[in-house]
Amino acid sequence: MGRVVFKISIGFVTGALIVLAISLYLASHYLTELLRLAETGDLRGARAEVERAALLDPFSSDPLSSEAYLQLRQGQTEAAAETFREAIRREPVNYKNYMDLGDLQRQQLSDPRSAAESYREALRRNPHATVVVARLAETLASIQDYEGAKSQYQWLREQGKIPLRGLYTLGQIQTRLGDPGEAIETFEDAKEEADAGSESLDESEEAQRKDFVESLDLAIADALVVQGLYDEARETLSRSTAAQAPAVLALLDDDPEAYRESVLEAPIN
Repeated sequence: MGRVVFKISIGFVTGALIVLAISLYLASHYLTELLRLAETGDLRGARAEVERAALLDPFSSDPLSSEAYLQLRQGQTEAAAETFREAIRREPVNYKNYMDLGDLQRQQLSDPRSAAESYREALRRNPHATVVVARLAETLASIQDYEGAKSQYQWLREQGKIPLRGLYTLGQIQTRLGDPGEAIETFEDAKEEADAGSESLDESEEAQRKDFVESLDLAIADALVVQGLYDEARETLSRSTAAQAPAVLALLDDDPEAYRESVLEAPIN
């Protein structure tokens, strides 16, 4: 009798696992299908696929995050934010839901302070998510929490994961925090990275690289002015091919202190 019960139990468990595997497979299939339908503009069909996926996989947050994606496509930003919050409640260990909510708060809702907290929550779940660290750094810089942004960028730099744009922003922060010497080193590092591999760029990419290097020249001049090294700043601006360089040089010649103050007070872009 005991063997019969045992076999029945094993059969029940095996059957349950098979049903679960099929459900998860179908849920994944429906989510893939919804992305295809959404891209073709069939949002009603995509929403039906979301509902099917949610029924088949009630413990995953993926159907909810997909629903939030559809709501964003329809301009329903507040509804999408609440759906992301529901996804977080369903699967609180999934750092991506916090990141997605932070992206929405920062970009669509123009609420960078709430976005920063969402990114911090994401990092509590995954401290090594470099993409989240970068977004937190950008957000903190936008609300002028320069010390906070600096620590995030420095961590990325130590890990060898800081993007070129991040180096530029870090240099700007260092300038405003009274470390223009460090800022110049950061800008020079960014120039070296921008020059590395430039021979393999196409025409459009090379134009973007050139614009970026010119912005670094102007940033270096800013840092030199903050240090009071006006002659060195003039030399940098005189060599620069940036379109703004002549106007900046004229400001430096006319009123260097006003130039210096404008650098320190300007928001980081």
